[in-house]
Amino acid sequence: MRGQRALYYQYWGKAKVNDSGEVAYHLLPYHCLDVVAVADIWWQSSPSIRHSFKVSTRLPEEQARGWLMFFIALHDYGKFDFRFQCKAPEAWRQVNSELSSVNRLLSIDQVRNYYHGSAGLYWFYQDNNERFGQDDDDFCFDDNDEWESWLSWLAPVAGHHGVIPDDYEKGSEDYLLPRAVSEPLREQLKQARLQWLKCLADLFLSPAGLCLDHSPPLFDTTKNGQSAATMLAGFCSVCDWLGSSDFFNYDNQPCANLEKLKLWYQQRLLIAETALKAAGVIGEIKPYQNIDILLKKGNSPRQVQCLVNNLHQGQNLTLIEASTGSGKTEAALAYAWQLLALGQAESIVFALPTQATANAMLKRLEEAAPLLFAQEMNVVLAHGRAGYQQTFIDLKQACESKPAQGKEEAWVQCGLWLSQSRKRVFLGQIGVCTVDQVLVSVLPVKHKFVRGFGIGRSVLIIDEVHAYDSYMYGLLEAVLTQQRLAGGSAILLSATLPFHQKQQLARAWGNSLDDDNTAYPLITQCHANEAEYFDLNKSPEQQPTKLEIQLDLLKLPHLLPDHILLKRLLQAVVDGAQVCLVCNLVADAQAIYQTLLEQVQSAENLTADQILLFHSRFTFKDRQQKEQAVLNLFGAEPQPKEVRNKGHLLVATQVVEQSLDLDFDWLVTQLCPVDLLFQRMGRLHRHKRNRPNRYQSPCCTVLLPKSDDYELHELIYGNSRVLWRTQQLLQKAKNIVCFPKAYRDWIEPVYKIEEWQDEPETIIKSFEKFEQESEASRYNALRIVRDNPGLDDSDGNVMALTRDGEMSLSILPCYRNQQGYKCLLNEDVIETLEEAKYFETLNLNSVAVPASWGKYERLDKPDKEGVIWLEMEQIAIEHFLGVVGDYEFTYQPETGLSRREISEENV
Repeated sequence: MRGQRALYYQYWGKAKVNDSGEVAYHLLPYHCLDVVAVADIWWQSSPSIRHSFKVSTRLPEEQARGWLMFFIALHDYGKFDFRFQCKAPEAWRQVNSELSSVNRLLSIDQVRNYYHGSAGLYWFYQDNNERFGQDDDDFCFDDNDEWESWLSWLAPVAGHHGVIPDDYEKGSEDYLLPRAVSEPLREQLKQARLQWLKCLADLFLSPAGLCLDHSPPLFDTTKNGQSAATMLAGFCSVCDWLGSSDFFNYDNQPCANLEKLKLWYQQRLLIAETALKAAGVIGEIKPYQNIDILLKKGNSPRQVQCLVNNLHQGQNLTLIEASTGSGKTEAALAYAWQLLALGQAESIVFALPTQATANAMLKRLEEAAPLLFAQEMNVVLAHGRAGYQQTFIDLKQACESKPAQGKEEAWVQCGLWLSQSRKRVFLGQIGVCTVDQVLVSVLPVKHKFVRGFGIGRSVLIIDEVHAYDSYMYGLLEAVLTQQRLAGGSAILLSATLPFHQKQQLARAWGNSLDDDNTAYPLITQCHANEAEYFDLNKSPEQQPTKLEIQLDLLKLPHLLPDHILLKRLLQAVVDGAQVCLVCNLVADAQAIYQTLLEQVQSAENLTADQILLFHSRFTFKDRQQKEQAVLNLFGAEPQPKEVRNKGHLLVATQVVEQSLDLDFDWLVTQLCPVDLLFQRMGRLHRHKRNRPNRYQSPCCTVLLPKSDDYELHELIYGNSRVLWRTQQLLQKAKNIVCFPKAYRDWIEPVYKIEEWQDEPETIIKSFEKFEQESEASRYNALRIVRDNPGLDDSDGNVMALTRDGEMSLSILPCYRNQQGYKCLLNEDVIETLEEAKYFETLNLNSVAVPASWGKYERLDKPDKEGVIWLEMEQIAIEHFLGVVGDYEFTYQPETGLSRREISEENV
């Protein structure tokens, strides 16, 4: 030590190349304290952050804060190493000219391959070897409870650059300094680190009555390897990003003593407050009033909305079962607002099954946000065309800055992570996303804990929770477990769920349900190892209005409309009706749409613009335009109002059955599982309005097979039993379905595990196979959760990891322009895309397709971003054609991406 200067001031923590070409550096202790300052201000301003870490640590608030700030300051412990310091040789020479010559002892690979995150764990263990380990130098800590406690904190902060280390002993030799580094030099490094530990103990532990002789509490860890430490890792990462931003000026002048350092830290708290406000990650929550102000003017609470003020005011899992159009969304938002106002959370993450439903929800939440939050707030759409504060949206600058140490720089990593399209949703006040983006928070991708932290600090709302398969349910269980350990709450919405699915969700929360409560609508809450039920028995006037829907059953080959039905559909349009035909397969919808267009060309009273096609296989831009057109025609408030003066026919897929507020006079649908069928029926006569003659009563036409062979529809829904049982109930219904009674009377028997007496053998075998595959799929999901390979968190990888069936490949259509450059369909030249926009642009121009496309077509393998490039030729304006193997692929804005097998006759 030179004079009184502490050894830890001899190391840089951040370095960058100025516009003049000179290298500037920020001392390592100062950078660590900048990050702590962000965490400290965030802690002070967020009751939910305090609540979460108090729950996780089971400590008084002052001690929880002490340990939290202490460990966040240790996130860059591994930078006290010559190999890291030599990543920016000029900065190293300036900060410590006496030791900078050590770089001659190190090879380029030893410097380049040094990762300071996991190395920090190694050095902390070695520096305290007498306390944690054996007398030798083995990095071994079996049966050492004290080390496990420290490790449960150190590993999350050490993993702040993407992956939490989990196999410390295996790679310990990689952390050893080269033999050429002398023992005195090694000792000087060690003493610098130990002095830093002592300094941090004085700054953060001592004021809380703690010291280095104490051990922190062990974070809870589940059997699946999840831990409340997810919150710590995510919190540390975001604080590191902000603490590395340009708000914090570089300082290379050491403080003379601890008291001076404390004064320096107080000044950095002021900067941290400015950075947090500018980034928009904290918001001011308005006091809860009542649900009335969330409703349209003149409306009063109804049905489950009347139960909101009776619900448990604390951490819990809430399941709301209520009919389509009954106001579940407003009920969930009102209850989430209560939890926000109580300091149980500081934001809302709203997850939906599809992009279409997420888009539709965005507008509703943008209207609600100013009622919940004061001043400016961020309402962020996951797949990217919503606003965000300038500090995080200026990704170009973040990715193109010039840190002397390369892309290890936290602010650069922040820019790259956020630029991958769907991440900003987790750092606003209200985030709207597809459920995939929530499920990936428990999957083995880089920075998954940032998502987990964003969700943990939020009230998590998942809509249409019945719409997910066994694999996704396995991931959802892991999400709920993580949310509970983080001290957060979750609200699940559905028209209704079979009891066994509700039980599965409750068990993920650590609870069990009784099966004797069959009230409807019903709110079920799990908290403190007990379940509580809320129904409308005491408010019969709030029971849903009884609704009868007329059934029209048609048995047709392949569930496809024949010429008679097509003629009826077009005649309904001529009569002024708003009609929807829902298909289970995109290919069916595309083929029917083309057939209808051909017939319209020869019709006198119809035009092509009265027939629309809507499905999931469009690029983002085209899909947005389709969605808006559909909402303008069939939404609650048609635009313009007179648009419904003439009839229209929408040919669609499952994208219309969930969350979209659409209103049709007549619905035609292919057979599907009963719960989804009811969702589709919920689009009939949804609003009070004048109806054309012959359509003044809601009618649903269901297309049934002529035999028990359900063909590809069986593959879509996993087994034929749910289709067969739904068909039996339809045929026994005497042409009427009565709501809300049908929700319990139909769904429970269709999904019950026990066999029906008259089930055919083929149906039984189909279900047995499905059950085996479902259980395997669920365990596969849980197995993946336990892995930690650190996969890239790109949208293609997300899709592949969160889906176990349909919609699991990401196709990126492209073509060559006249100059020979490779372009996306939006005309962007790929080679000229800036890195900050690259991931977002790829996402907005990709199309999701079934996994089966990758099995039989000769498509390329997915690239490192998880997308498959499909090169096509532009044969007309906005018309692209490509041939791969035996298949022809076409893309047009009106029909989306389609494919057909090239038969010998067409060759």
